[in-house]
Amino acid sequence: MNKLAKFQKRLAKEYPSFKVEAKDDCLVLTGEANAYMDKVRAGQMAAKTHYFYGIINDIKLKGYKEKPIKAPSIKDKSLDGLKVDVLVVGGGVVGCAILRELSKYDCSALLVEKEEDLAMGASSRNDGCVHVGIDLHKGSKKLKYLIRARAFYEQMCKDLDVPYHQDGQSVGFTNAWLRLPVGIFMRHQAKANRVPGGAIVMGRKKFMKIEPRLADDIKFGVYLPGGACTSPYELTVALGESAVKNGARVSLSTIVESMKVENRKVVSVATNRGTIFPKVVINAAGTYSDVVADMMGDRFFSIHPRKGTDSILDKAAEPHLSKTSTTVYPKLGEYAKTHSKGGAVMPTAERNALVGPDAVEVPDREDYSTARESVNAVFAKQQHIIRGLSQRDIITYFSGVRAATYEEDFVVQKGKWTSNAIEASGIQSPGLTAAPAIAQDVAKWAGEMLGLAKKKNWDPIRKGPIRTRELSDKERDELIKKNPAYGHIVCRCEEISEGEIVDAIHSLIPPTTVDGVKRRARAGMGRCQGGFCQPLVVSIMAREEKRDLLSIAKKGEGKLFFRHTKEDR
Repeated sequence: MNKLAKFQKRLAKEYPSFKVEAKDDCLVLTGEANAYMDKVRAGQMAAKTHYFYGIINDIKLKGYKEKPIKAPSIKDKSLDGLKVDVLVVGGGVVGCAILRELSKYDCSALLVEKEEDLAMGASSRNDGCVHVGIDLHKGSKKLKYLIRARAFYEQMCKDLDVPYHQDGQSVGFTNAWLRLPVGIFMRHQAKANRVPGGAIVMGRKKFMKIEPRLADDIKFGVYLPGGACTSPYELTVALGESAVKNGARVSLSTIVESMKVENRKVVSVATNRGTIFPKVVINAAGTYSDVVADMMGDRFFSIHPRKGTDSILDKAAEPHLSKTSTTVYPKLGEYAKTHSKGGAVMPTAERNALVGPDAVEVPDREDYSTARESVNAVFAKQQHIIRGLSQRDIITYFSGVRAATYEEDFVVQKGKWTSNAIEASGIQSPGLTAAPAIAQDVAKWAGEMLGLAKKKNWDPIRKGPIRTRELSDKERDELIKKNPAYGHIVCRCEEISEGEIVDAIHSLIPPTTVDGVKRRARAGMGRCQGGFCQPLVVSIMAREEKRDLLSIAKKGEGKLFFRHTKEDR
């Protein structure tokens, strides 16, 4: 019996209504599922065959109508007829890293993003962890690109002037008898996966010196000194700005609606802002990457969205909490086999404490809702490792959706069927860490396809915004004398000045919403979450951009701060 027949028999036993066929080296699943997790499990079963090139899961969920993609309302011809060498679809960290690498070449490169800003999906909705890769499988693309990226990640952050803190990562265990097998396993994994700094197994007393607030349940731990964190949204914007500085272009509020493919080649791309004619198309569309791949005639994988919820704690709680990215596992098997990192308590790049995320399979690609059950579950788990962890310290929470494939690995390659397509898809954790290395290969392939030469005057340095809160008294005094706006504090929680907000408004990729300013200048990121400073930010935006106050949204389209009163009408 061949592999297909064996899998057909196994699938029919568990899910009689599902059908499976082999098509162009891929396993295609069809049928109707009564529950969403039945569809997911069928895809996971298919992936475990390890025989087919890819898994295409077209099983429908009974009674469920997929929500339409969130699309910009704008319709114009600003890009109509534009010819470019390379078109990048998606403005997350992977897309922006690719655009920056492309800007090293003598070519025209354009990135289109359907949202009103960069880093609006998973690239801003994650914990900012720069992973060490100890849990990754040998031979996976995840491990390959993580190892390469870690070699230059810190220098890249310095070049881009974004935060980078090497706090380390820790794993706590509640069963003392596991210390010997855990030690053997972790040291082996650290060596095999080239983990920076290795893995140090230590008893509770020594572990307490690294994590003074350890809960009583923790018997021993593993310390990974190479672990670090960055600001994911700041990094994404910085990558984009670096690319623009070096000649690339970014078009926001631009959605890809369809593609024309002839003779296995994309010849044109229709958007809400006109038709673009690219020579090479790069798919970095996140949770919609399989949809874009289908437009390109190059779909050989499926995305099953996986949502995770994080909570941000008040900075006042940080001194009493985790000093590293710390998580807990009662069993070694739980650590070795999970598809998720399992959540953690960790300091963010901004020095708040973050708790999360969890991992929940969802059918909606843009399901950013938060549920009390998720927050409760994460806190219940992490309270076993850190004393003093309390939901009372939460100042905000958010959810992100990971673009997981059924193979649980990145899809980074030249197109399988479409000659001028490149896939940078299925990027989930550790995508933030791996993105710069993924970008190197993708840009190199595009360069080879087009015969491109590298620029001699490419500049890796991007000067970040002034951060007055990090200046000495003398430096701040001198700055204020030159520009008094830096002495006017708008956001008291984060100590953000008017000058910093003005700088954000006039940056290389200027924000169009209050949340866009927030991502660049941190105004509104503190305890009150903009309760006091948002009206001031709106007024500064209106003044600097010469806009009506009523036209300024917090995020997206139509979400206004102000409305006319009855007397005004």
